[in-house]
Amino acid sequence: MDGYLKRYIELQKKFNEPDGKPESVRALYDFKEELEQAEDMQAKEVLVNVYNLLDYKKSAYDLLCKIGDKSEPKVFKRLANLKGCAEKWGDHYAVKKPKTEEEKQKEFEKLMQMGLPFFRYHPNPLDTGAFKQSEEGVICDCCQKTTHIYYSGPFYCVEEINYICPDCIASGKAAEKFDGSFQDEYSVDDGVEDLQKLDELIRRTPGYCGWQQEYWRAHCHDYCAFLGYTGATELNVLGVMEEVLDDYMWDEEQKEMIKESVNGGHLQCYLFQCLHCGKHLLWMDVD
Repeated sequence: MDGYLKRYIELQKKFNEPDGKPESVRALYDFKEELEQAEDMQAKEVLVNVYNLLDYKKSAYDLLCKIGDKSEPKVFKRLANLKGCAEKWGDHYAVKKPKTEEEKQKEFEKLMQMGLPFFRYHPNPLDTGAFKQSEEGVICDCCQKTTHIYYSGPFYCVEEINYICPDCIASGKAAEKFDGSFQDEYSVDDGVEDLQKLDELIRRTPGYCGWQQEYWRAHCHDYCAFLGYTGATELNVLGVMEEVLDDYMWDEEQKEMIKESVNGGHLQCYLFQCLHCGKHLLWMDVD
């Protein structure tokens, strides 16, 4: 067994452990970058495995097409299995490299420098895709000013709205001007009695895109922070699988579905975290 393959097997084992930690993913990413710089064939063969493990399906398929012998039945079968995922999802749902605390702080400082308001119920809207960036800039339909960051999530109103800047969401001006909301006020957990918190959530917080009706979780008498889209792999990597399953919301059949979920698959999970006690919770729906 060559050294690259041996290291891959060791890293794969740690990655697949039920209580996998962010360190195991960072180690795989470091290994991926090392393999991408290597020129020998053994490194490239192992790199296909690493891409596939991290759900870089298109990268795995493209590389195997280049280096694999299609006349070999095993290679042909593997290409066939990868092709569907590559064409449907590309690398879009690859497991993200977990950020260190230092990286998170730098990212927060960068957002502040960009002038992006802080949304406590949706703290990382660029990371989740709620906002997109435009180098040329677009005109906000609310304030009519040029913005290089614009909203790309759901907005429930009568008028056809193309662009909303972050400031017009945070101030509530967009919701007021167009008599709209970013989250259905009836599709939220019970237990939050403060109507000001509900107003902040539905009228001054960017929403997220679900397969069906978006739903917002609550805990400790407050709405939770939306962290992003997830599947079983991501939940295990974060070490929160057992935590999210410990929830009255899910019966045993649904818990098994969560354990088998794939980010971007037919059953999509959405991860939330309590602002007060830190507990992680899920919402899920199907396409």
